Amino acid sequence: MKGTHLTKILLSILISLVLFAVPSNIFMNHVTIEVKAEPEVDWLELARTAWNYFQPGVGLSSRGLNYASISWHYLTDWDLGCYVSALVDADILGLVPREGPMGMDDRIRRVLNFLATRPLHPSGVPYGFYNADTGEPGTSGPSNPSDAGRLLIALYRLKMHRPDFGNYIDFVVERNGFKSFAVSVPNNGFYSYYYAHGYYLWGIQTKQVADALGLLRTIRSRGMVDAYGVKLPFVEINMEPILHSIFELELPEEYFYWANLTLQAQINRYKATGKPTAFTEGGHTAPAYYIYEWIVDIYTGGTFTVWHPRIGSVSITPVVYTKAAIGMHAIWDNNYTLMLVNYVMKTKTPNGFYEGVDENGNMIYLMTDKTNSIIINAARYALAKAKPLTISAPGPIYIYPGESTRINIYINHSLSLPVRINFGSPFQGLNVSAEPTMGTTPLNVTLSLQVANNTRPGTYTLTMKAESVLVSPAKTNLTIIVKEPGYTLKIKALDACGDSAPNVTILLGNLRGVTSREGTVTFSHVNGTYMLSAMLGDIPVSEPQIVTVSSDTQISLKLKIYKVLINAKTVKETPAENIIIKAYAGNQYLSTARTNSSGMAILKNIPPGNITINAYTSDGKIELGTWSITVRGDVDVIDPEIVVPEIGKIEA
Repeated sequence: MKGTHLTKILLSILISLVLFAVPSNIFMNHVTIEVKAEPEVDWLELARTAWNYFQPGVGLSSRGLNYASISWHYLTDWDLGCYVSALVDADILGLVPREGPMGMDDRIRRVLNFLATRPLHPSGVPYGFYNADTGEPGTSGPSNPSDAGRLLIALYRLKMHRPDFGNYIDFVVERNGFKSFAVSVPNNGFYSYYYAHGYYLWGIQTKQVADALGLLRTIRSRGMVDAYGVKLPFVEINMEPILHSIFELELPEEYFYWANLTLQAQINRYKATGKPTAFTEGGHTAPAYYIYEWIVDIYTGGTFTVWHPRIGSVSITPVVYTKAAIGMHAIWDNNYTLMLVNYVMKTKTPNGFYEGVDENGNMIYLMTDKTNSIIINAARYALAKAKPLTISAPGPIYIYPGESTRINIYINHSLSLPVRINFGSPFQGLNVSAEPTMGTTPLNVTLSLQVANNTRPGTYTLTMKAESVLVSPAKTNLTIIVKEPGYTLKIKALDACGDSAPNVTILLGNLRGVTSREGTVTFSHVNGTYMLSAMLGDIPVSEPQIVTVSSDTQISLKLKIYKVLINAKTVKETPAENIIIKAYAGNQYLSTARTNSSGMAILKNIPPGNITINAYTSDGKIELGTWSITVRGDVDVIDPEIVVPEIGKIEA
């Protein structure tokens, strides 16, 4: 915000009047910085918090104009530009509704109405600052090239974002005489490079604007200074104009070369001193109340200095400004910038973010529009450059006419983002629905597909899209194969006695089914020749056979499954009544029976082979004995005689 020094001096006077309200115990001793592994930054949450500053009764007047700070109810054109730019990004992020009081449209109209009617300086340009509550000038002096250029950038962004307001925006730009400042644009570094773009975007061309825009062409001839081992050009450098430029302008690659060097110089200072470094400009609660933290200071010739436009160098502990920490992380997203974000997170409040935390850990209890607007810009930038959404879906989906199916789809992103699910036009005969149709990543979606009876068999494509206003959408094509309907094959499984055989696995080619209590299993959509076999658990109970299905068919399948009659006696040759008998084939459980008053029990579902019989007391708690029997395939029933100990003696 270089060039508005008088405004900031007035701001500092007003800040001094409210210092008595800050408790003395808020200032902390030096803190040790720890870099911890943290989850991804929730950019939407940061933006929502910062947007809370721009609510009526907080940092916004009833006229819809922003306060430069909660304690100073005035605004410069730089401040207004910050708000307009934040308003554009808040709309992109979905933080503000379009309609209603203080909705997007209402806020735009209030700003443009102010610009269309506000009193102007006798020279035909805006005043230096205005009362945000009344809209009247707060000073007798005019504005300046930096504030005008910054507002022009924001108004251009608004026009590109909302062309329906284009004519009104054109009018207020012409009315406010901004072009008069174009002949006074300096050429002293990254600040002037940034706000000169405001004039350029609106077609205002002067030699001064062209010279400022030529910074990257001439920067190597300006001389170099050493900043903790990094050679930086001798021009005004701090993070404020760099953040604004990256977030709001289309920049050449060379700009990022110098921005990266600026970051490296700050990292090197941190490594050398242990002091977190994110130099920019901002408000302060101590004299001089507003400071510039120069990475390269062309006024004193030094590096990493703290400066005030009226005083010069000041002895104030450098501040890690919240906007710089969060803005730098949006751009570079590395361990150092994450450390900075963690360092300033205590500035977060329900009404926005405080200015920052100084190098000794002391909070700067001042809340401004400039800090909170840059955080919103940073969130939009971080989300816009994030990777696109991803959709994980199954391969070909097979379905028959007249049937339905459900599949699970997984939508994800490295950040937690709101998404909406959409589909292209489905093919005729397909009904598709999703649950849910919107949510936040990571999101599991259940897709329900139903195909009409008259749908022709074939291969179809259904396009599914996951969309978010914040990142690139993801699209996938689901392949749906509608198969020939085929025929129905109903199999009745019978044991060796001709009774129903339940819980038998029937294998039909690569199809598998399990018989019901009635011994039946139905295979749908079959057509052709198949190998048919049956298993009781892991034990084959039929010989493989070939079946051909060319119409709806019912067959009976007789299995090698037998009933075993148990005759249980005690050692005294009396019937062993109410004994629990269990049968196993190896570790595979087969069936259970209980002896009657004659000591008889029938074990069902017994395959041929070696079978283990276990006997238990009536409550199943005490094992009475174990016997082995052999069931042969050439008989239906065997009649083993099992002699068990006398139960009375065991229980005694």
